[in-house]
Amino acid sequence: MRSYSALITDHQQLTSFFQTFSTTDPASYLVQILSVDLEERVRDYARQVSAALPSSHIIGHSTRHTIFDDQIHHEGSLIIVSVFERTAITSTVMPLSEKVTHHVDTVSESLVLTESSKSIISFATQANPIFSAFGQHSEVPISGGLASSVDERCEWVLHGTQTYRNAVVFAALHGEYLQVQRNAFSEWSPIGGALRVTDVEGTVLKSLDYQTTYQIYQQRLAENHPIMLEHLYSFPLRTSSGKICSPREIYDDGGIRFDQSVDIGDEVRICYNHPSLTLEQVRHDVLKLARHNPESVFIYNCESRLEFLEGTSEIKPFEHFDLCNGSYCMGEIYRGESQGTLHHSMTYLALSEDAERPPLEIEQTEDGPISPLFHLIRHSIDELDQTQKGMENKLAKQAEKLIESYRLDKHTGLKNRVALQERLKSLKADEHVITIKLSNFHQVNEKYGYQVADELIRDLSDHFIERLSQRRGNDFVKNLYYIGTAEWAIVFKAEVSSELIQREFSAFADQMERINFEPYGLPDIDYLSVSITGGIASASDFPEVQGDELLLKSIDARRTGKERNTHFFNAKDCLVTAEQQQDKIELMGVVSRAILRKNIITYSQPIFAAHTREQKSQECLVRIEDEGNIISPGRFLPIIEGTHLYTRLSRYMLSSTLGYMADREESFSINLSPQDMLSDKTLYLLEESIAKLNDPYRLGIEVLESEQIKDFGRMSEICSHFKQMGVRLLVDDFGSGYSNIDEIIRLEPDIIKLDGSLIKTIDVDKKQRQITGQLVKLCQVLNAKTIAEFVHNQEVCNIAEDLGVDYLQGFYLAEPTRLF
Repeated sequence: MRSYSALITDHQQLTSFFQTFSTTDPASYLVQILSVDLEERVRDYARQVSAALPSSHIIGHSTRHTIFDDQIHHEGSLIIVSVFERTAITSTVMPLSEKVTHHVDTVSESLVLTESSKSIISFATQANPIFSAFGQHSEVPISGGLASSVDERCEWVLHGTQTYRNAVVFAALHGEYLQVQRNAFSEWSPIGGALRVTDVEGTVLKSLDYQTTYQIYQQRLAENHPIMLEHLYSFPLRTSSGKICSPREIYDDGGIRFDQSVDIGDEVRICYNHPSLTLEQVRHDVLKLARHNPESVFIYNCESRLEFLEGTSEIKPFEHFDLCNGSYCMGEIYRGESQGTLHHSMTYLALSEDAERPPLEIEQTEDGPISPLFHLIRHSIDELDQTQKGMENKLAKQAEKLIESYRLDKHTGLKNRVALQERLKSLKADEHVITIKLSNFHQVNEKYGYQVADELIRDLSDHFIERLSQRRGNDFVKNLYYIGTAEWAIVFKAEVSSELIQREFSAFADQMERINFEPYGLPDIDYLSVSITGGIASASDFPEVQGDELLLKSIDARRTGKERNTHFFNAKDCLVTAEQQQDKIELMGVVSRAILRKNIITYSQPIFAAHTREQKSQECLVRIEDEGNIISPGRFLPIIEGTHLYTRLSRYMLSSTLGYMADREESFSINLSPQDMLSDKTLYLLEESIAKLNDPYRLGIEVLESEQIKDFGRMSEICSHFKQMGVRLLVDDFGSGYSNIDEIIRLEPDIIKLDGSLIKTIDVDKKQRQITGQLVKLCQVLNAKTIAEFVHNQEVCNIAEDLGVDYLQGFYLAEPTRLF
């Protein structure tokens, strides 16, 4: 098999194109004409092709954009000639109508489908049930797309030398040696379980699972808080057939109008759109495709994807293959679990007649930070679906027996999480939920093994039953549940405040930790102490919250308690106001939008020499711009730290700032956070940028030596590496709550920045002044220059100079201003 392609704008170019390969070989020719041009011109091209290749099968469609030479083009006609040596081709065209069954039989007969039929390429002027009907009739997969209207002209498809305005064209490929690979990609990722449509009028979806559609969105997106329509735009519904329905209006009765209709009984899921996921899916799939090294790849992409994916990013991975061409469509014809028409998707069809082609070697690129999250969500949903189906089958066979065991944990004999969830459905306003966790379970597991750890869980369960029975009676322990690995829950009624219950169970946990456990299998000379943490959530403290959500709040409280090193924690002490939560969500959206639009701005604050007040350097600081407003890092950095947004923001800041400063003369410094040091890609980007500087010594890298650094050895290696490249090393916030002198000595910094919390009060606090003076002397012993931050008035400035500080920085001397 060989393929040739050209993007032409006139007949002379087409004539020249035919001269690039032999047109007389005894072979089968499939010609695709994907065109932005007028129908009349396309018919002329088709007649010219037919004259040059009399036995060829010619198909095509109208499109606004074509894919040629790894680029997207918006003019001309793309001609793709595929020459098959061991593959036969049949083709046909059919008018679109409601007589689907009749047309399916006619198409099958015209295409002469057999066991050797491997693939069908089809183009249609509009969506039609013929594709799904054909899929039920034949297992041969159909690939292709729906024609686009160009400049408000009617859509058309091409067969032979004629164009058709209400039709579908097919070309079937038959051959035992033909190798076919296909795939489809879409950003729409399902979030959460399936929902059943229970009430609908036209395009107004009134209820899902017998709850109003608005309530469902509230529960899943906003913890039952009010939610605005604009927040729903990114979370449409996806039907089981793949149709995407976007919210358009919220009604007072809880119904929501969508842009497409659904039927009662349809199964839908809330889904989320993120373009980076498709890019990573494509990259991974191209690596697999490279093992087959196909001779031709045809891409049929969705027109709508150009609205949210910039440039050629998603087709670029295919540049490694011999020939890759395609078009943008108004719908993509594809066979996944069933044959049909997709939307918002990218599909490809890869063909080859040579099974012995050597695999391509393609270097694997790093995944984006968001990809693992979406893969986890999808995998979890699939697992839950499979678990549910398996459970339904088992219940049908052994109903009574399984129902009983289904609610019990066989390891402890206690009721399990399923039973707890059933109990929480009838939770009363005066009831409470407590969760208890064995915090050192994993340490026990690692040291003594699973047998001892399992015995410890049984022993603890028995102790809970015994102690709780003594305290509150036998009926109380009927509400004790074992809900997960080393985790228990209690649901009970008590007409007292959650604070009193918290104190009682804190004392209970303290008593449990005083017991020396000796589970079976433990060495005779050893015993076990346990560490217990717990959380409480009371229904009276959360009157608007349902039972299962109250359980989650109890678990969150327990986790918060562990972080704060306390036995028991109350969920109401974890409360975050709706306004705070909304502000956080909105700020994350602002940052994400700023990254996408490249509205990330570099400010700089000068650093002056003491006494002379001559500017010696400047610290580069990040800002973002949103709708004309400049947002300082104090507002958004704490919210995005630890997320993929921070990593993307930091990489852009580093590359843009170092790129701007590469050929300048002045010195400057940038901040490198602990999170940056965990990213090899960020460090590689920094390394590349440093190599482009005219003088690396102009650059200072500011690092923060703090408890966030889990691997100081790695930090030391990173700093040493960059110092060897010629940059200066600055240690930030020296003298703050966490500073390890030994570690700072190992870093061998050129400059140490004294923490602003010390400097800003040296004019009024004598002790702070003495501490600062000693720190300056220590830095001099380390042969490191010093910078005083937060110099906010004349007196602080003078005192810092008297103490021997080398450089000064602060609003008194100069405020941060935009660098570029």
